[in-house]
Amino acid sequence: MQPVSTSNSGEESRAVLVADPPASQDKGKESKAGNGTVASAGSGYHLTLDEAVELAIQKNLNLLESRLGDRLSDISVRESWAQYFPTFNAGLSHGNTFSTGVTTPEGLSTVTGGLTQQSPWGTQLGFSLSGTYSPTTGSNTGAAALNLTQPLWKGAGTDVGLAAIRTARISRLMSRDSLELAVQQLIFNVRNAYSDIVRAIQNLEVDKQGVRSDQRFLALTSARFKAGQVTQLDVFVAEVQLRTDELTVVNGQADLELAFDKLKELLDVDLHETLRVDAPIMDFGENEKPPPDWKMAIFSDEATGAVYIQKVPKDKNGADLTPVGPQTVLFQATHFDESVILQEALNNRLDLLISRRALAAQKVQTLLSKDGLGHQIDLVGSFGRNTTGRSITEADNGKESNAWSAGLNATFPWGKIKDRAAYERALLALEKAEITLKLARTAVEADVRNTLRTLVTGEKGLLIGGQQVEQAKLAENAAIVSFDRGLKDSFQVIQAQQALLAAKRNFVNSTLNYTVQLAQLELSVGKSTGRVNLKGDSVGGLVESKLPESLRNRELPKPAPNAESRPEDDPFSKTPEYRKDYKADKDKILIDKPAD
Repeated sequence: MQPVSTSNSGEESRAVLVADPPASQDKGKESKAGNGTVASAGSGYHLTLDEAVELAIQKNLNLLESRLGDRLSDISVRESWAQYFPTFNAGLSHGNTFSTGVTTPEGLSTVTGGLTQQSPWGTQLGFSLSGTYSPTTGSNTGAAALNLTQPLWKGAGTDVGLAAIRTARISRLMSRDSLELAVQQLIFNVRNAYSDIVRAIQNLEVDKQGVRSDQRFLALTSARFKAGQVTQLDVFVAEVQLRTDELTVVNGQADLELAFDKLKELLDVDLHETLRVDAPIMDFGENEKPPPDWKMAIFSDEATGAVYIQKVPKDKNGADLTPVGPQTVLFQATHFDESVILQEALNNRLDLLISRRALAAQKVQTLLSKDGLGHQIDLVGSFGRNTTGRSITEADNGKESNAWSAGLNATFPWGKIKDRAAYERALLALEKAEITLKLARTAVEADVRNTLRTLVTGEKGLLIGGQQVEQAKLAENAAIVSFDRGLKDSFQVIQAQQALLAAKRNFVNSTLNYTVQLAQLELSVGKSTGRVNLKGDSVGGLVESKLPESLRNRELPKPAPNAESRPEDDPFSKTPEYRKDYKADKDKILIDKPAD
């Protein structure tokens, strides 16, 4: 496959198709592709497919949003643990009372403190201290209290106490899975965008070949018109076809620029930046004119799923002999074992794993709702110490009292209608989650089967398409020979030429579609990229990416510009819309009057 390079002239993206690049240009960027040399020549920032993928992983804005969202899952886990950390409280106050005609005392000073603690088993512990001092009387009072509540039925056990933590942990794993899915989808999108550029370049080259063919045919028709062998109408028809194909080239150039813009968006690169890619140009055996004693023909081998070009000698009578020489492969199919691919997809697909985790989270919520069916029966206990005439830390020079209590508190709502309804809703949600999991599994299997089916159909289409191109080449040659002999008019020649161009475009597009479907199959299988820690034991939002040496040793493409600063960005902006409210003009208010 022959290469193509892209370059920009001014601010416009243009494709520079190079058949035989000079040996001095980008020697290190040439590679063989079967039927020609792939070169990345011309101006612009050159990117290989692997480089584009790594650059997108580091720069893509949508992935950056997903990484920020993944960090929220870590915050949710920490937040769920917060309920089991102690809460401290402290207070200091001074109060006084003023009465008319009475000397004002100095008032009372009070100090309070305490803590509350909850455990995953439902235990609630409270401890409090307080002390009051009166400067007027010099008296002190103090108090200390300890309160304990332990649920015995509703609210007891870790099924309730750890429900929020378990749910947060599962949600964190789901968030990691979603981040990995975003990475996989981004890699596919970059490959697809890169393939669209290759597709546009190859189609553009086919269109240019059509223009060159039209130019040759117009010159031939004009010469024959001057010789009196054809009419002026034949010349007009040839000119119209040339202009039509020139317009097709213009449209193809626009399609190429659009394809480049889509790739730049994925890479967060300035749309005015010039990019170059390595793209193979299809050689259908027409790059050089063969001698009369042999030709280059296209063959399709259904046994191996290959379409290739090979030299075909001719005998003295012009009949084709057995093909000889090396085979230049235009297309090679890839075959898969459907059962193996399906099993890998069922084991690897993250959307299926997310459905499984969602089912697990719903089971946690169901257990929590089931706990609500029980009655609230709590074991309660308390101990208190009060002192009068001294602080709680002074010697025993006042009055002291200690008190304790223990007992059971019970609450019995009539019918427990609300709790039963919550449990029924949880059971329905659990059943729905099970159905969702089954649907996800079926969707995975259907996705894999559809992708494999598309690959098989694409393979057969390409095998047939190769023969269509070969037959169209023969039909075009025959039409031109008949036109030279006066047996066909220009309309028939142009029809043959257009049929050849259509066959080439179809083969080029089918080849790129097959490549995209291979990438789609990789996405359907869902094998982890290894860039995200799916175990959830690392900081959220991390995506492993390592720029290749070829990118680290040079400046990266110019990034897309940030949004310009505007007054609307500032919440304290002095714009009227942000600082004033609309005042209705009563004279202009329309009031709907009731109909008579």
